[in-house]
Amino acid sequence: MSSLIGLLIGVIVAIPGTIMLTRKFLKPQTEKAFYALSLIPIALIFIGFTYYYGDLSALPAELIGVLIFLTFALLSQFFAIYLLIYAYILHALWDLLHEIFVIEINTGITWTQVPTGYAAFCLTYDLIIAYYVYLNLERWSISKEKI
Repeated sequence: MSSLIGLLIGVIVAIPGTIMLTRKFLKPQTEKAFYALSLIPIALIFIGFTYYYGDLSALPAELIGVLIFLTFALLSQFFAIYLLIYAYILHALWDLLHEIFVIEINTGITWTQVPTGYAAFCLTYDLIIAYYVYLNLERWSISKEKI
């Protein structure tokens, strides 16, 4: 049940809570930057969970994750916006791996514990945003040429 609630919250936060607001209030290039830079705090959240749950053994893996998503954010903003699609899909997989830890399938990797339903929320959010980025590739590219 908590996964279903997480999924529903992910849809609500992604569509009316993020997409509709950024589309209405931000110019295309600012919107593109918003989605690129949003990768950084969504990766940092997992570091917060390591401290919250008191399991710092997962901290090195989470720091690597932050560096990976920071790299994707910068590359997608300055070189190839389509990389943002891959970044959000990769983050969705990152969330899924954390969910595997939560349901206690032994992977041999130390993963950060996440709140119940969080992985479903984040997975849903990431995939919706990846699809939204895909739908806006042309609009954001045309906008860049006009500047």
